[in-house]
Amino acid sequence: MKDLQFANTIATLRKQKGLTQDEVASFVGVSKAAVSKWETGLSYPDILLLPKLATFFNLSIDELLGYKPQMTKENIQKLYAELSKDFAVKPFDEVYTRIKNIIDEYYSCFPLLMQMAVLLLNYQHVAGDLQQEIIRKAIKLCQRIEENSEDQRLAYQAGSLEAHCQLFLQNPKRVLELLGDGVEPYTGNEIIVANAYQQLQQPEKAKETLQVSMYQNILGVLGIAPNYMMMYVDQPEVFDEVVLRMEGMMQTFDIYNLSFNNALIIYLTAAQGYMMQKNEKKAIEMLKKYIKASESIVFPITLHGDAFFDLIDEWVMRELDLGPNAPRDEQTIKMSLISGITENPILKPLILRPEVKTMIENLKHTLGCD
Repeated sequence: MKDLQFANTIATLRKQKGLTQDEVASFVGVSKAAVSKWETGLSYPDILLLPKLATFFNLSIDELLGYKPQMTKENIQKLYAELSKDFAVKPFDEVYTRIKNIIDEYYSCFPLLMQMAVLLLNYQHVAGDLQQEIIRKAIKLCQRIEENSEDQRLAYQAGSLEAHCQLFLQNPKRVLELLGDGVEPYTGNEIIVANAYQQLQQPEKAKETLQVSMYQNILGVLGIAPNYMMMYVDQPEVFDEVVLRMEGMMQTFDIYNLSFNNALIIYLTAAQGYMMQKNEKKAIEMLKKYIKASESIVFPITLHGDAFFDLIDEWVMRELDLGPNAPRDEQTIKMSLISGITENPILKPLILRPEVKTMIENLKHTLGCD
């Protein structure tokens, strides 16, 4: 009970209400000396007295004990960042053990459980033999959120994350159970919401609503593009057209600056596709663009808007669980930028070419990973 701050809580409450230790003792049915010991942390009340004490101070038992079963959004962000850095410098098992202890302590703090699942998945690639266990642990966390959280948005996010895990484990039927077997018609609700804000004479909220919607839809299209692109790898003309249109979209909206990760995935996927088409010239061209995008990254990485999406930053801070912070630590991100090329089996023939070797070495130097 020492960790629950009971002594400080009861002493503070008593003084705030202008009560003496004798008055508290008389109501509960103990001696003044017993109350004094409670307030100094020398002893604690019998568990059967807690409901009576809570009633006396008009509090829940949790509040009386100073117990906080939930973490604030800010504390979750700080904890995530701390654990993310730990993964970069400490053995995986050590950090994983700490995460399991945190999960046990805050087992009903569903926003925290969600972020612990996200964190584990972001670092499962360094889990070695524990990779399957990590994915199954993330699934269990997601399922607990889906079954118990009253926050519908959080439950929906957990379902999406579980589907991602189930796909990795090659359980496609479960994926369709979670997400459905088709695409629902577009409703345009954000337009209705924006118009409602206009009627309420809140034009800035209307602008933010539409801007955030455009932002998410643009990134959504770019996020879908790599998978769509690979479905046409056996049709070079269509493949070229997808690459061309996505490049045009990235240039129009300055995706290098706005969301470099989307650009990296598209260029890397394009390079892989061209290698599968045995078109090394275009594959190298895409690798050059991938490296250019990698070298333009500004660390520390934060999610942010720009001159066009000038209302995004406040929304990111308010709505996203991790705020503007990157989901992985800086060193891990830098190493993944390099390994995306060097550990890609499809690109292996290119890595042996002097031109590509030089490109990779220059990237390592720029990122400080020599």
